[in-house]
Amino acid sequence: MGRGGAWVFMGNEDGGRTVIFRIYYLGQMGEGFPREVTRKIEMRDTQTLDDLQEAIIFDAFGWDEGHMYSFFFDNIPYSQARDMEYSCSTGPPDPFSGKRPNPTSTKLKDLNLKQGQKFLFLFDFGDDQQFGIEVAGFGRSRSKAPYPMVLERKGRAPKQYS
Repeated sequence: MGRGGAWVFMGNEDGGRTVIFRIYYLGQMGEGFPREVTRKIEMRDTQTLDDLQEAIIFDAFGWDEGHMYSFFFDNIPYSQARDMEYSCSTGPPDPFSGKRPNPTSTKLKDLNLKQGQKFLFLFDFGDDQQFGIEVAGFGRSRSKAPYPMVLERKGRAPKQYS
């Protein structure tokens, strides 16, 4: 249902799969925040982790300046498990595989995400803004729908620089 209670045609299902994420703002250095701030975002599974980062920072939180970032799939900030960190920074590769996962080329469908799975997103290594991410579910994409879509906003987002 669209704004004002009217139904809005979003196009027919095009057969693609979507991933629905629930984003929790954890504050600077993960120390918490005085109010609950969550967002729900739906994305095509062909989009990348870099697209997810942009959807969180620019679309869902309304911040306007990009920074370096990392996703930690072991849910541990600054983890030493290099194969679990997808970072835009140029750090050392995994000592065993010699590879470093790349968020700009890693599609969501290649991550084998599971409903209920949780991981950490760290944005701006200087301010250390942390976000908890949970895979809330999966859906089917609509041919004319703009992705990513912010489905739900709870709580006023903090300013990028306070």
